[in-house]
Amino acid sequence: MTDHITIRETLEYTVPLQGWENGDYSHLTHLDATSTKSVLREIIDRRHEPDYVISLDDDRQVHILLADGAEVFAHRSHDSVINHFRELTGYTGHLELFGDLEDTDKSWNGM
Repeated sequence: MTDHITIRETLEYTVPLQGWENGDYSHLTHLDATSTKSVLREIIDRRHEPDYVISLDDDRQVHILLADGAEVFAHRSHDSVINHFRELTGYTGHLELFGDLEDTDKSWNGM
């Protein structure tokens, strides 16, 4: 399980102007500074990203979807579990489908 936090930090920094006294300062950043200090640092958001695992329960003859080790979905169809995983996570990458939604002979009965 992965946790993510978003931190907002306000920096105060001093930049030597050498040749920029009458110019535009918008291009200067903390990377140009000779000294930098954090004035304020706060956590403004925290989110948890569960670890998903697709597994089998032979006793119940179902494919299961686990999130952080807890069962969140079970179905006889492997592809149904994949589809549920995609709905929960928004995952759009390639996942190998078994074809047991269209051809039910490939389900547990056919094994």
